[in-house]
Amino acid sequence: MKELEVKLFSQMLKHCEERYGDRPALTCQDKTITFRQLKTAADRCSLRLADAGFKKGDKAVLWGFNGIEWMIAFYGVTQMGGIAALMNYGLKAADVSTFSEMINASWGIIGGNTISVVDKNAAANALIDGGVPARHIFPAAAFAAAEAFAPLNGKEREMADTLAAQTKPKDSQVIIYTTGTTSMPKAVLQSSYSILSNVEGALMAMGDYVDSPFCLALPTFHSYGLMAVNGWLLRGCHVFLTPILKPDILLKMIYENHIVNMCSVSAIYDLLTSMPEFEEKLCGQLKMCVVGGGFTTPVEMMRLEKRLGGGKLIGGYGQTECSPTITLESYDDPLEKRANSIGRSLPNHDVRIWKEGCGFVKQGEIGEIVVKGPSLMNGYYGLPEEKQAIDKDGWLHTGDLGRVGEDGMLQFAGRIKDIIIRSGENISPVEIEQVLLEQPEVLEAKVMGAAHPIWGESVEACLVLKNRGASLDEKDFRERLKQKLASFKMPSHFFVYDSFPLNENGKLNQRALHTDMVARLDELMLTAAMNEGLRILDLRVMNRGYNIVPSCSLVDQLADQLGFERHKIERIRLSVEEMLTDRIANAFDENGVIRMEILLMPQWMRLRFTDTGRMYSLESENASLSARIILANVDSYASGKTASGETKYCLDYQYNDDFNVKDYLMHFKGAN
Repeated sequence: MKELEVKLFSQMLKHCEERYGDRPALTCQDKTITFRQLKTAADRCSLRLADAGFKKGDKAVLWGFNGIEWMIAFYGVTQMGGIAALMNYGLKAADVSTFSEMINASWGIIGGNTISVVDKNAAANALIDGGVPARHIFPAAAFAAAEAFAPLNGKEREMADTLAAQTKPKDSQVIIYTTGTTSMPKAVLQSSYSILSNVEGALMAMGDYVDSPFCLALPTFHSYGLMAVNGWLLRGCHVFLTPILKPDILLKMIYENHIVNMCSVSAIYDLLTSMPEFEEKLCGQLKMCVVGGGFTTPVEMMRLEKRLGGGKLIGGYGQTECSPTITLESYDDPLEKRANSIGRSLPNHDVRIWKEGCGFVKQGEIGEIVVKGPSLMNGYYGLPEEKQAIDKDGWLHTGDLGRVGEDGMLQFAGRIKDIIIRSGENISPVEIEQVLLEQPEVLEAKVMGAAHPIWGESVEACLVLKNRGASLDEKDFRERLKQKLASFKMPSHFFVYDSFPLNENGKLNQRALHTDMVARLDELMLTAAMNEGLRILDLRVMNRGYNIVPSCSLVDQLADQLGFERHKIERIRLSVEEMLTDRIANAFDENGVIRMEILLMPQWMRLRFTDTGRMYSLESENASLSARIILANVDSYASGKTASGETKYCLDYQYNDDFNVKDYLMHFKGAN
């Protein structure tokens, strides 16, 4: 690989100042600064922090909406050797406190965020709770005030250069928290070298189509947004930022400023093109639309590109651990190819498919996506070697599955941890989700596994319907799915949601969805079981000398747990005692065997007694005293024959009106 032209953020800013000078660099809302002003303000930020005691290697939390002041603070911290810990502007105060303490942050720079717009002191207090001294907390706006753009004098220039010179390209300079769907975020350590190497690789892949002006409709605290803004700035493009990703604001900004390139997620493009004014004002204006996060189905991408009226959607694949881009599609690739892949590896990276026990696999085979190259992170902050994602040979193990086609394009096949193993068959949830999303009534779909006593795992589907509040015609739905899914891939159940739970970054909170899905599944299984009677006790009495006291004690304790009132518990115990006494005597007179079961039904607890003797009618005129006591203490009684020909006697006791046995059992399961 050829040597990077710029290896540090300080070098990048100097390069841009010398080459682009007084051309506009950044615009946010009604404020614009030039490349020269950006470099000057970043230098002044570094000087001010140094005067306050900031040293190389110190960690500063950067917490705010997209904006010019955010970019200045970012460059100010990193070019002097500091580590910028980028916080999601939508995080709760408690999360920021936890993350700040987790990395031992000692500085904070606060812009507008969802906390500070409500209470300007709350954001600072969150940092203080996380261990940041109050004297080390600065408002981001201070670094974009008018005096921040005043040219540096000779002494100031010398000091700024000295501060920048102490940083080495591969020093950790950025902390970005992963936003995994199932696990706690990890603090990813990136260097200016890793980020700028990724920038260079992405620019090489996109070629001459990187154009100005450019709209970044992604948060700059996100690894993809950070890569994109640095990439377009390095090319000398005029970058437009927006603090809030609202489609009406974006449409106005793109239209009025003749923006031709854009980077966002598929949901934003969808909202933008769905606006009534889009066809009149923007259709055909956008040329290259880079997509972070991909599309749910190829059909969705094709439809969206058609609505753009000439603009091309360029997707890819990446992870924060790779700063972040791993593959990108080409502007010159036909739509069908772009819709069915996630691109080729960046020119300066090596992407392969690896399988445990086999090593690297042949073209077309599915395995784990691994990548090696200059964009790899320095590691996860604070985690031991065995929990790092880069192996001893320098390969980043993504935890994702994929295959490489004959054309060198990578195809995504799911996540290793999401693979469902049903009766020994490996099932990819992504494949099933794509089929579900092709159905006209489905807006969103997530397929997950659930523990199953026979199959190991069952396939379960969670759906959001386009018509919110509508019910799913499951019979017709299944018939359509049978045309495209093998029987072992067919979901056992379809759980319909109004919307899926999201995390702070607006991504699917898979852990929360899975927890809720399992709870729904448990309730469904529990309802089915209780309709037939959920057996929770099964005893056999094998001889006349059997002591009935333990059995009665068990029933007594259970009735108490089920919320029966004391007088009802006494009635239950008395009737059980009499039933055992009566049936043991009669059954064994005829060499029979008595069996006692306790079953929970939706509305009552049932005690069922069976034996192999002849049937006695407890309600007959000649019934025993025990029989009369039993009938006086039960809510309902029935007798009959089992399928195997045994006699059975059922004693039923209704729950209290305020007791829900399903809630009780669900709580009991959750507590254990």
